[in-house]
Amino acid sequence: MTPTLPALADELVEAVLRNDPFGASQFGLPQYDAFAPDASPAAEAAYRAELTRIGDAAAGILADPADTVLQAAIASTVRAELNTLDVGEVDFTVTALPLSGPPVLFSTAASTVVPDEQSAQAYLARLTASAHWIDTVTDRLRAGAARGLTPVRSLAENALSWADAVLGEPAPAALTAPAAPQGWDGAEAWRAEVHRLAAEVVSPAVRRWRDLVAQELLPVARDDDHAGIGHLPDGEARYLAAIERHTTLPLTPQELHETGLTAVRELEERALVLGARIGLDDLPAIRAAVAAGADPDPEAAMERARVAILRAEARAADVIDPPLPDPCVVSPMPDTVGRSGMAPHYTLPRADGSRPGTYWFNTVVPGMGVGWELEAVAFHEAVPGHHLQLARAQADTSLPRLVTQTLVNAHAEGWGLYTERLAGELGLYSSVQQEIGAVFMEMHRAARLVVDSGVHGLGWSRQKARGYLVDHIPVSRDFLFAEMDRYIAWPGQALAYLVGQQEILRLRDEARATLGEKFTLQGFHSAVLESGSLPLPALQVVVRRWIEGVTAGV
Repeated sequence: MTPTLPALADELVEAVLRNDPFGASQFGLPQYDAFAPDASPAAEAAYRAELTRIGDAAAGILADPADTVLQAAIASTVRAELNTLDVGEVDFTVTALPLSGPPVLFSTAASTVVPDEQSAQAYLARLTASAHWIDTVTDRLRAGAARGLTPVRSLAENALSWADAVLGEPAPAALTAPAAPQGWDGAEAWRAEVHRLAAEVVSPAVRRWRDLVAQELLPVARDDDHAGIGHLPDGEARYLAAIERHTTLPLTPQELHETGLTAVRELEERALVLGARIGLDDLPAIRAAVAAGADPDPEAAMERARVAILRAEARAADVIDPPLPDPCVVSPMPDTVGRSGMAPHYTLPRADGSRPGTYWFNTVVPGMGVGWELEAVAFHEAVPGHHLQLARAQADTSLPRLVTQTLVNAHAEGWGLYTERLAGELGLYSSVQQEIGAVFMEMHRAARLVVDSGVHGLGWSRQKARGYLVDHIPVSRDFLFAEMDRYIAWPGQALAYLVGQQEILRLRDEARATLGEKFTLQGFHSAVLESGSLPLPALQVVVRRWIEGVTAGV
């Protein structure tokens, strides 16, 4: 029987989520909570073969016009997953950030909810399986180093500090953080088993990973002058794969670099116009004021973010057509995540309703989201940004799972950055200072293009990239340095924000010019989001179909 595109899309999303069950759990899908990934070469080869089979089958179908977007989504997802395998980060990435290796498990565990006995048993199974996963990561790092795929020394040293801290606890707190179901008779025995698995199963695997890093990888690790992926074997091809994986476009490092530099200059001009309104007449004065504007009380800053999100939620109907998602909750990050310097971020509601859509605020090591940029970050992560975007799509059961249970970074993060500017157009910012903060947030994303392409594509050192960020972005050095390490550890991901935002703005200009008085902001935004998370070329098709429909009066 010939497979259909919807059937292939379901096969594909199942394969993607099985390959990354931690990501599936973070996406609010409890059916994957009992599992851990498998980083073994055999598992990767099987996954690559499955992706290729699905991609080839989908490409061979002569699609009806109504199915061409789904066909494009299948092709893009297959290509993105294959690109991820080709980049091969598991073979050389060592970091304290929850991007690779044990920190991913700890971050996932810290945000795990256990509403019932089934979830409790799933968590025990995950802890048990995670030891094998960590060991496969350790084996991959050892084999990678033998092929010249080595980590960055400074990032590996940070990872060792992280590991020593968590291994200093009898049972790491992040792993024992999930609370047992309320009123459950088996709660005490379950907690004891969680502590046993954390101490006797997971921690020894973390120690094996830690010892490999300290004893075998540090002596051969790359210095800061060679921090980019371009310095690895096949580095140029790896970076091009990372670029396409995160932007869905065949861009070059030089193109991205120039785009970033141009955007930074344009945003500096906007900052000067706004600064003049409050008596700040040059960029050094504006940057100094922004840098000094952080709220010293992170709890108070979190409350201000909550108020800003409530204000945005009251205007949600002006942004997009119904249905609207449930309100977004604002919550402090778990301590173990906050200590890593993680920026404020959003997680989807769990599909079973046990956790709402949440904006996680860092009250432990506050770096971003506590100063003049406070409202821009809140709008990006919550409303009208990711919560409005992702929770709304999650609730739409008519959409294929492929476009609601996986993320295309350029679409998702492009929308988030777009909404920071949209918030200004809607008058959501409470002061000129917050508007200026939004400009510098956008400038930060433009600077990401400069430093990501600089480090990974043009041979910049870690210090040169840090210096560029410090010179242009008025946020604490500690935060910027942690951000730069994230870009080093995750090549290409930082490109998605500005590339996606610029495409959405371009499509909006095209729609407004074509439709004239028929153009509505709500209609355009619905077109951008109503088909789920899409590669940018497919998004263009969807928006142009909407334009054609409005023009025809459909």
